[in-house]
Amino acid sequence: MQHFYNFFIDFHIVFSILFLLIALFITVYSLLGWIQHKAYGKFADRLRSVFLFFLYSDLVLGIILYFFLQKPEELITAQEAMKFSTLRFWAIQHFSNMIFVVGLSVIGSMFVKRTASTIKKYKYSFLYFGISTLIIIVSVGFFALRK
Repeated sequence: MQHFYNFFIDFHIVFSILFLLIALFITVYSLLGWIQHKAYGKFADRLRSVFLFFLYSDLVLGIILYFFLQKPEELITAQEAMKFSTLRFWAIQHFSNMIFVVGLSVIGSMFVKRTASTIKKYKYSFLYFGISTLIIIVSVGFFALRK
């Protein structure tokens, strides 16, 4: 079971890095589309779909890791997690941030899909997906800097 857990966490990390690259790309692409007044075409819409697919998939991988691949004796309470910064980050802060990022990205995607103006599509895409990307980078970055 431990070997499977290690493989799964490595897969989650690689998948998260791929997602982050896609998130950075869609943020820059949306900013350029917004500034340059480009038409919002099929590529931009597919990019939005790929962004959401990777985001949802990464969330599911994290949920599986956190709730289903831990041994019962390794599970801790929230009070125990608060005593250790590493445990607190992964058990509470990281999970909460990712849920918030998913919600923010879904709202942004709804705005993009329902807006007729291509300039507003790029604007919403940049703002919502960009803020989501920034939250992820800042969250994980602060954790890495504390180490």
